[in-house]
Amino acid sequence: MKLLCALLVFVASASAVKNYGGYQVLRVVPQDMEQLQRLHDLYNLLEDTVDFWKEPTRLNQPVDIMIGPNLVKDVKLELSRRDLDFSIYVEDVQTNINNERCTDCVNAKAGFNYNIYHTADEISQWVTDMATDYSIVTEINIGKSHEGRDIKAIKISSGGSKRVIYIQGGIHAREWISPATMMYMANEIVTNYGVDPAVTDMVDNYDWYIVPSLNVDGYAYSWTNDRMWRKNRQPAFSLPSCVGTDLNRNYPYKWGGIGASPNPCSETFYGDAPLSGRETSVVHKWLQRFSGNIALFIDFHNYSQLWLYPWGYTHDKDIRQPHKDLQHALAIKATDALKVPYGTEYFVGMSGPDMYPAAGASEDYGYATLRVSYSYIVELRDEGNYGFLIPESLIEPSGIETFEALKVLGNDPLPKGPPIPVV
Repeated sequence: MKLLCALLVFVASASAVKNYGGYQVLRVVPQDMEQLQRLHDLYNLLEDTVDFWKEPTRLNQPVDIMIGPNLVKDVKLELSRRDLDFSIYVEDVQTNINNERCTDCVNAKAGFNYNIYHTADEISQWVTDMATDYSIVTEINIGKSHEGRDIKAIKISSGGSKRVIYIQGGIHAREWISPATMMYMANEIVTNYGVDPAVTDMVDNYDWYIVPSLNVDGYAYSWTNDRMWRKNRQPAFSLPSCVGTDLNRNYPYKWGGIGASPNPCSETFYGDAPLSGRETSVVHKWLQRFSGNIALFIDFHNYSQLWLYPWGYTHDKDIRQPHKDLQHALAIKATDALKVPYGTEYFVGMSGPDMYPAAGASEDYGYATLRVSYSYIVELRDEGNYGFLIPESLIEPSGIETFEALKVLGNDPLPKGPPIPVV
């Protein structure tokens, strides 16, 4: 009771401009099924009021919990009461936020600096400038966000009628490395077209549509008000005092199921209805024009270094999914290439059973709704040293290694597999 009362006081006193001084991230690694179950119970108790950076998933996989300064003592006592050993993974979150930006990140490329994080307005301008500077690039305005910002994409094409590769970043606002990596890879494609045969083939094989920042309102808010903001900025119809839908729980396939919350104040609130989020609704309508012609769908997140394929809505690995062997084999090829520059290891597996179930998420939407045989969700760097707060000095390594994976995908024929079931 003491813990729950403290949680309610914490929520009520949250300020408009967030400072994370005194916030800690605790790490718990379940060693057996009993500990994992205790962590699940704790997650069910606390998930609407503290921030689980990593949820309980499987044995020997870290669970990371960010806790405000007035709750740290109570949560530590609760963990001890449940016989769950923990370590302090981040001593002070604000210190990590302060250290995220660097003063000596030299730009190795002319013009736009790909080695620093950019604001929402700067990313929007980057899309326009890319279309102006390169003949193979077209600016696409998908539609408006809840707050009226343009949701932009770039199309990279050498002309003609080709199958489509669609990749998106920034669906969760605080995951800054995702838009930064999208822009880095897009620049690698356009500047190396006609120079690098592998890159030239990528563009000659497919039309590329890249959305660097889907959740533009949330991303802007993470710069101006709350660095750790996750959701969009749309008040819940059912409870307007709670702002934001988790857009990666708002897709229509299996909406409202396990791993998504009906609580509008939760970080994983699934929205008032399928596609009730302005941004998911807009991009869904726009993607319908490519019906049956999308060869590959990837949604880039961070963190954990995971390359995951459907199903994501369930724990059950045995539910019919006839493309999983094809998806797994292609992901292995991609992550093997990704490993070459820096030795970065990625886990490849099914999203729900191997990470955690999240109904209404993008990889299942791409697979079951858009009928894309190769649909993935990718968790970029890192495995835990920085979490969501990847330093700017690591943007370029993330871009370089992930682009190696992208080259593999763009030079694969991506054949269609068996008919996609609706489960």
